[in-house]
This record gives sequence, structure tokens and C-alpha cells, in this order.
Amino acid sequence: MKNSMCRDLGHRSDVRMKQEQIDQLDKLTQRLENSGVEEYVRLSQNTPKILWLNFLSGIARGLGFTLGTAIVLAGLYKVISKLISMKIPYLTELLTEFIIMVKTPY
Repeated sequence: MKNSMCRDLGHRSDVRMKQEQIDQLDKLTQRLENSGVEEYVRLSQNTPKILWLNFLSGIARGLGFTLGTAIVLAGLYKVISKLISMKIPYLTELLTEFIIMVKTPY
């Protein structure tokens, strides 16, 4: 009788372990489905779409870099102009020379 109980308990623990593994696999499957891996795999197989998306992102980065640089330089120019208008002796001469250097062509 002891042997049959031990086998029965062993069988139950095996069934419980298998059910836990099935539950873990279900959770993993759900996570993979929610992560968008399938969409990424489809995209990676579509070369023209990847090229198009990279082209558009390159244009957006270049435009953002250009606009950002223009805004920063315009702000810097305004600050330097204000400092020149304050007539601070040494600083005014230095900044005036700098602005003349920037404005003159090669």
C-alpha cells in the first residue's frame, strides 16, 4: 500500500509540475505575442520598407539637427549682441572682433 501511495504522490507531483510548465509556457507565449516580435520579424523581411523607413528617419534627424543648430546659434548671436551693447571694455572689443570674423568671407 505504501508503494502505491508513493507512486500516486509521485504521479500527482509530476502532473502538477507539468501543469506549472504549461502555465509558464502560456505566460511566455503571451509575453512574446504582446512584445511585437512578430511584427518586427515581418518588417525585417521587407527590405524596401526598411530602406524607406531609414531614409525618412535620416531626413528627420538631419532636419532636426539643422533646426536645432540654427536656434542655438541665433540665441548665441543675440546674447553676444546684448553683451556688446553693454559696452564692457575688454569684452566688447573681443566680441566685436569675433562677430566681424564670423561675418567676413574667407
